[in-house]
Amino acid sequence: MIKNLLEAGAKIGRKASATHVLNDITQAKLSSLRERGFVMFDHLVGSPEFISVQADLQKRIEQDMNFEFPCLAQSLIDETKHADLVTKSFRVSLGELKRRKLTFDRTDIKDYQDLISRFRPSTLKLLMPNNFDYFSLWLDPIVTAVIEGYMGFKPMLREAYIRRNFPCSYRVMNHNWHRDKNHKHHLLKAFIFFNDCKIDTGAHRYIAGTTETLEFQDKIYYTDDEVEAFYPVASRDHIVSEVPAGTIILEDTRGLHKAGIPQRHYRDLGFAVFLPKILFANNSGDFGIGRDIYEQLSEPQKAYISQSNIIE
Repeated sequence: MIKNLLEAGAKIGRKASATHVLNDITQAKLSSLRERGFVMFDHLVGSPEFISVQADLQKRIEQDMNFEFPCLAQSLIDETKHADLVTKSFRVSLGELKRRKLTFDRTDIKDYQDLISRFRPSTLKLLMPNNFDYFSLWLDPIVTAVIEGYMGFKPMLREAYIRRNFPCSYRVMNHNWHRDKNHKHHLLKAFIFFNDCKIDTGAHRYIAGTTETLEFQDKIYYTDDEVEAFYPVASRDHIVSEVPAGTIILEDTRGLHKAGIPQRHYRDLGFAVFLPKILFANNSGDFGIGRDIYEQLSEPQKAYISQSNIIE
């Protein structure tokens, strides 16, 4: 629960001077991240800058619909016909899902409500907007200071996007407990909550202290029963992220975690993945940033962006 997320002495004091905040909070947050594998930031909760991005995101999703297509449609899943896909939590290529006639494209929908009612997607992935306010949020200086302290170097922003998750009947990939395998030693992921998150709106879950543990290493996905036998929901290490909009949670996702499935409404969650530069020196990742937007970033923020991500 949220009380489990608050490490002693690590809560941000919003009225402190910028220099004091960066010095004191970085150390407290860094200690929490090293000990537990995750840390929470709440300095943007209720802030004008976050509320502005939150409102813009709503428009981009429900009016502009700039999603990544094709999308998996839960309404097209037949439990018998697609039993093999259900068993593997749909961990196959988009091409395979399309071949099995389980997807829809932009041309198949009239508007947002039509999309929801006819296709019942479990997830809509919004590509990172080419907008300064979004990149400024994804590269928040308080968060990046902790990232650099934890990794020991300045990494690169490898992935940047937003997902809207809906109630669904069938689990899809990261709805199951798993570990990220992007890098054996250096991996951090930031989760940016764009709406208040409760148990019934898809609270994210994480098992603290599992980045280096040996159990749960032999499969890609694990069931709730398997994980909860070791880490009951009521235990201190089973973190359930019931948090307000504006919260950022930084995690070493080599540890066990899973996406929560909303039982009602939806969950809007931003994702930022930070990895060593050498892994993808000639790979632009999954986002682009216009030269004009890039030039508005601070010099420390620019260092997180590969030149191959810049759109001229």
